[in-house]
Amino acid sequence: MQVTTVTMDDVQYPYRLGTDCLDDIVTRLGELGASRYLVVSDPTVAELYGQRLCEELAALAGPAELITHPSGERNKGLPTLHDLAEEALRRGADRQSIVVALGGGVTGNIAGLLAALLFRGIRLVHVPTTVVAMLDSVLSLKQAVNAGVGKNLVGTFYQPVEVLADTAMLRTLPVREIRSGMCEVVKNSLAIRPSMIDQLSAGLRPDGRYPDDTMRWIIYESLAAKAQVTAYDKYERGEGLVLEYGHTVGHAVEHSSQGAVPHGAAVGLGMIAAARVSHRSGWASAELVELHRELVGKTGVALHIPSDVSLSAVRHRLAFDNKRGYLPVDAASYPMVLLESPGKVLRSEGTVLTAAPRDLVDSVVDELARAPRPGGRSADAAVLDGAR
Repeated sequence: MQVTTVTMDDVQYPYRLGTDCLDDIVTRLGELGASRYLVVSDPTVAELYGQRLCEELAALAGPAELITHPSGERNKGLPTLHDLAEEALRRGADRQSIVVALGGGVTGNIAGLLAALLFRGIRLVHVPTTVVAMLDSVLSLKQAVNAGVGKNLVGTFYQPVEVLADTAMLRTLPVREIRSGMCEVVKNSLAIRPSMIDQLSAGLRPDGRYPDDTMRWIIYESLAAKAQVTAYDKYERGEGLVLEYGHTVGHAVEHSSQGAVPHGAAVGLGMIAAARVSHRSGWASAELVELHRELVGKTGVALHIPSDVSLSAVRHRLAFDNKRGYLPVDAASYPMVLLESPGKVLRSEGTVLTAAPRDLVDSVVDELARAPRPGGRSADAAVLDGAR
């Protein structure tokens, strides 16, 4: 496994990445010397990898308990966290135990918050099994669960001991999850690292089938992108807020869909929305809008909000976005990360946020709910033609 050090201010932890390296993951976990390993996963990942991981850990290093939580975004809340904490304590958790977050972003967030709360903080190791987790969520100290009105509103910042990632685990992912994860890569390229846009555009595959070497390149580029904005901002309250690009509308769509629109796919829609808002406010070109649509489209995700997602629920959750309070805005605006061009973020009052008119954002959301007709031209292409 190749080791990269993740550095955020005074925080450092190793990110170990390999392919077909589950035995190395077990060995590394054993070297950490826990009194008990609390492997947290959802039922699907537990069956695929959890049972074997626990069996090999128990044979090598000591007691290993597999603790599962219900799958899906709708179960990422305080009731699930409560049940996991009670189960971990019944299984013998103590201050020398390690929580192993084995799964995607939902599991990583729930298990991360569990580790932060048990005995006021025990060790946490991420073993990510999805694209979003490998290149996004484990590269952050944010651990949180959802509230009824919005995503990730109840949580804290907590450092993992390390990350142990095996790209072979991505082979068992549904195609929709691969496509979704690639939208986070598109976000990194558009908002932070435009140098990767050409190679990424050439390599994106709507069918979601990526060779391991391509996946490793994508992960390392994402590590570099995160480092650009969090090296001196571990709490992601300054430059690190750029990572929220596409997340204002994206989180609202994801939460309103109760997870039917996966995180990355929702962020893809959120980026298209942000580009349209920026263009129509006179801050960005029509070409930027079309670039967003092109790159997000190449991931294979849908470019519209499904008809069964309530737009009133989306608008309601937009008002509870987790960036509230960083930038003073009135009731007629949302604080958003917006781009002027690839890699160039609009700034106001010393932040990377801009007050976006609520009416404009809401109208763009309404547009995204109207599916394009088969063979028809996109509204963005029409805008681009008009600009020419």
